[in-house]
Amino acid sequence: MPDETPEHPNAPEQRTIDVDVKQLDTRGRTVHGYAAVYGATSGDLGGFREQIAPGAFAGVLADSDVRCLLNHDPNVVLGRTKSGTMRLADDERGLRFEVDLPESRSDLREAVARGDLDGASFRFQVGEEQWDGDLRTVKTVKALHDVTLATYPAYPAASIELRTRPENPTTAAEPQENIMDTENRNEGTTPEQAEERAEGGLSVEDRAAVTEVRTIEERLVDSFQSVKVGEVRALNTTDDAAIAPAELSSFLFQKLRASSVALQSGIRVIPTDRESIQWPKLSTDVSPDFYSEGGTITAGDPGFETLTAEPAKIAHRVELSNEIVDDSEPPVVQVLNDHVSTMLGLKLDAAIYTGGTAVPGITGMKNTAGIQTGGTVSVGGTAVSWEPIVEAVGMLREANAPEPYAIAGPPLVFKQLSMLTTTTGEQLPTPAGLPPIHQSTQLDDVYVYSPSEVVLVRRQDATVELDRSRLFHTDSSEVRGKVRADVLFPNPAAIVRVAGTA
Repeated sequence: MPDETPEHPNAPEQRTIDVDVKQLDTRGRTVHGYAAVYGATSGDLGGFREQIAPGAFAGVLADSDVRCLLNHDPNVVLGRTKSGTMRLADDERGLRFEVDLPESRSDLREAVARGDLDGASFRFQVGEEQWDGDLRTVKTVKALHDVTLATYPAYPAASIELRTRPENPTTAAEPQENIMDTENRNEGTTPEQAEERAEGGLSVEDRAAVTEVRTIEERLVDSFQSVKVGEVRALNTTDDAAIAPAELSSFLFQKLRASSVALQSGIRVIPTDRESIQWPKLSTDVSPDFYSEGGTITAGDPGFETLTAEPAKIAHRVELSNEIVDDSEPPVVQVLNDHVSTMLGLKLDAAIYTGGTAVPGITGMKNTAGIQTGGTVSVGGTAVSWEPIVEAVGMLREANAPEPYAIAGPPLVFKQLSMLTTTTGEQLPTPAGLPPIHQSTQLDDVYVYSPSEVVLVRRQDATVELDRSRLFHTDSSEVRGKVRADVLFPNPAAIVRVAGTA
């Protein structure tokens, strides 16, 4: 490749500088940045977080025709790899892009230059993935659909910026460098080059590392310790920074995910500020048919029903001495968060799968009309078999329930199944093609279901309160925490219950 030292006349230069609108029009600008940063953790994506593993995009860039959009709007195309107006590269940091904005979008150029628009994101199809509690790691990307300049990126570390390439009269006709052919310029940079680049403004890397972001848990600890004896305070507000109710609700549900197998299985999670939401459900199918040319097409409308979710309160209260509040190390709020979240997660699982008819409460899969009933499986006995579970998977497919599926049940059942042997004493393998298995001590039955047909509606008004006044006579305090949730089953036939027997 050409020599890229400053002395070489063809050396391409890269800078980030402050420019005005006139310079944008006369010199041209390219927006560049990272749509995804490897190892960066996303914000809340509906009850779970996500990160991208290094090299996840490596296998999809060569043959993909990817468009650059604004906020994922297909009506606003800013560039395209097929036409050469956008270039993509999978480097050590993440998915890097360059896009030559249309001349007509001076508003976007100015917004990026001013820092009003500094986010980037992407739309993709997951290939291989791995779960660790509430954190999903995308190991490979199966398809990359678009890269977008974003007002609110899913990944805080994904950012964009304008890059200026000075025009040299002797080299103006040369094509602009393609990021697919360039090397990491940070290696071997001289102090003079570093200073020159620094004068031009923040690089993408600099912008992502400017502000230290404190976790919600750290801010909760500060708020917890700042409440004086005799006070009552909601811990949504701290001296350092406010914790919005939606932010706290997401934090609590992220904690719950580590303990809730229902959340881990991938059920839908819808956050809301409303007391109830309406969910449309098809009650009858349409009936398309073949018609001759010119024939009258018979009208047929599908029947609709409405499901209503009214999130019910799940709450807990803990009493503890003021000495623990003031002097514990680690802070007691961390211990409480872990313990209460575990117990609430178990309670949520029991409600989603088993539920009940009591009000307030959640009906649960077991008590929902229309679910399918499979065979039985022994819990605690010796007569166990994979047959009813394999049969349940087949029942879902016969009902056209959307895949992927999930299996949830008591640990004892799967322990017994894992110990099955042949007549010669060899261990029987797990049947091929079974969905992921999730185990919970809260279950007495096995459920095989389509997670996309289970909808958890959670309110965003979660609160944590510390009361240091009511138990003044015992030199104690109490902590109250509450979240609200309900569960909908739009397609009950996408659930099969395999009853547990003694």
